[in-house]
Amino acid sequence: MYPAAIAHAEWLKERIASARSFPALFGWLAYSALLALPAAVGLLALRLIRKTARITFRGIKQAPRRIWRVLKRLPIALPSNIPFRLYEGMLARETALMIEAGNAEGDIAAWYTPAAFWPNVNKLKVPVLTCVPDVVMTEFPAGFSEIGGEPMFHSYQTVASTIRASKNFVTYSEHIKRDTLVQRFGIDPMAVRIVHHAPNDLSGPIKITGFPDNEATSRTYAKSLLLGAIRKASNVSYGSTFGNPEVKFLFYASQFRPSKNVMTLLRAYEWLLRKRRIGHKLLLTGRGDYGSVKAFLDERKLGADVLCLHALTEPELAACYSLADLAVNPSLSEGGMPFTFTEALSVGTPVIMGDIEVTREILTDPALCESSLFDPYDWRALADKIEWALKHTDDLYTQQRRYYDDVLSKRSWHDVVDEHIAILDEISMRARPPVPA
Repeated sequence: MYPAAIAHAEWLKERIASARSFPALFGWLAYSALLALPAAVGLLALRLIRKTARITFRGIKQAPRRIWRVLKRLPIALPSNIPFRLYEGMLARETALMIEAGNAEGDIAAWYTPAAFWPNVNKLKVPVLTCVPDVVMTEFPAGFSEIGGEPMFHSYQTVASTIRASKNFVTYSEHIKRDTLVQRFGIDPMAVRIVHHAPNDLSGPIKITGFPDNEATSRTYAKSLLLGAIRKASNVSYGSTFGNPEVKFLFYASQFRPSKNVMTLLRAYEWLLRKRRIGHKLLLTGRGDYGSVKAFLDERKLGADVLCLHALTEPELAACYSLADLAVNPSLSEGGMPFTFTEALSVGTPVIMGDIEVTREILTDPALCESSLFDPYDWRALADKIEWALKHTDDLYTQQRRYYDDVLSKRSWHDVVDEHIAILDEISMRARPPVPA
């Protein structure tokens, strides 16, 4: 049909040329436009189809990302959160049963809860003493949201609800009382008691007796425990074949969390290893698959120098402390003074720690603070302190051990228990009705 139409147009063109009239010319132009219309429509349709296809493809490509954003706003729908929601329901039911059983007990004058994770505990009929070691999520919200997401936020809401509903508190430091409970949550200072930790002695799990040289035997035992600990390293191919019990190393015992400041330690250690040529490894006790730590170790090729030893037993932990040349704790925030100080000294190892408030509450000797503490926000200050401490281990240990023996060891865990019981007695007495005169 189309060839015939074109032939007809050519015939019209010849007639117009012979007639040389304007009406014929306009007729030919109109006829040509009419013939071109289907082609134009087809071309526009083709372009429309192509554009629609591009938009559709782009939409399909972006759909998973958009769906994920929507699902993140509906956390209950995420498969990864379903176990958490099931656990939450189970916990609520178990807590309700616990409260019911507790209220049925007629001879209990006060209750103690070791952590602020149970808002319903305040439904008990007698006074409750709530322990708040810290609320570290309020100090590092971005870091904890990255690693915990919705469950972590829910945990914070649970803690906050428990604190706001409670009337009696105990914590481990003036810092947590003042900055967290009083200033952040508006708790009456008179409702908060402070009970400091006692020293944590790790010498028992690696102490061997009954031999001619108990010290040498204990050290040999510690070396065997150290090799067992290193075989737990996340770098399995390296740790499983490691066999040098005389290895020199620095030691930081801690989980990996935003507040633990592990990245500052890694930067300081890498500089010491590569620029200052120290011959020490760095042993950590967090999980080797922790995002930022794993990325740093892979990028800087430190997998054989920094070993992450997860799930150590208490004897293995004690052995690592006792055989380390130096214990390090760069933590930015703790509920009380880090146990690192007394754990390391109890097995003969000097220690350096970040200069934070809770530590200065316990270490009150200015000279001791000068030699033992560093700015935890400055990796170079940490590197300098490590390098100095490795050159003065004997002097540093002697100074720290003297303070341990003269001051810290005077307090025991029996004292800690007695102080808690005294607080429980006090709040139970206040709740009793007055005796008629």
